[in-house]
Amino acid sequence: MVQVSRALVAFILFALILIRMGSLALFAPFFGSEVFGTRIRIYFAGVVSLLMIRPAAETARIPASLELSTLAILAMQEFVVGTVIAFLAGFVFTGVQMAGEIAGQQIGFAMANVVDPMTGIQMPILGNINTNLAIVLFLVAKLHLVLIHLLMQSYRFVGIGALAVETAAEPVYLGLRSQVGAIFMVGMKLALPVMLIMLMNSVVEGFVVKTMPQMNIMAFGIPLRLVLGVTALILVYPALCIHLAPPDWRFNLVEMPEGALGDMLLDMSFLVRAMGG
Repeated sequence: MVQVSRALVAFILFALILIRMGSLALFAPFFGSEVFGTRIRIYFAGVVSLLMIRPAAETARIPASLELSTLAILAMQEFVVGTVIAFLAGFVFTGVQMAGEIAGQQIGFAMANVVDPMTGIQMPILGNINTNLAIVLFLVAKLHLVLIHLLMQSYRFVGIGALAVETAAEPVYLGLRSQVGAIFMVGMKLALPVMLIMLMNSVVEGFVVKTMPQMNIMAFGIPLRLVLGVTALILVYPALCIHLAPPDWRFNLVEMPEGALGDMLLDMSFLVRAMGG
């Protein structure tokens, strides 16, 4: 057991805050993007951690004397809280990406893969477009500021050293299960119009093949599928934007916006409150 000074306690407090903020810089949408270099993300996490010291210190439960095992437990708790919040913030974007992948497969874009700058991995081109569009809406609606505000508010309910596994396990499980279901709900809602149009196109192609077997269906069907698919996307994207973030919402830190992105932040707020008991 080591008796620590106030200066060392302050440094430990900053390090623990940095772990929670570092999870945001690693896993959260936009903040964890590969577009930003590692050094920039480290600077960002450090600056935000400095700003979080005051609200975090008000609810922190750091013992006067610490052992290495105690520090490890505190660090693990902060990593769990930050990672859960960051992953919750990314589930809607995963659903949007899935919608693009489904639509791309129906239209015929599945073979055209690009490297996603947000994750650094290959994904279908429509999935990449949808994800980037969702990120733009996320920034235009200033929801990244709401996310940082929620992280600051998380110290009121789940202070450093205050996470209890027996009370937090069930809310985390229920929250993650709900958000995993939301991935498929968002994905299917956004992809369903394109799927229906492509289904109708397949019915028409089948009718043409049966009535005019001498027609080259490949020369006729592929261009038609592309034209109908692109037309469907032109009609769907305005509805996609409204579904994710309604244009009439005005930025504030009191009420959450409507739409899928606002629901994501609202669920995150409820989960953080539930984790604190």
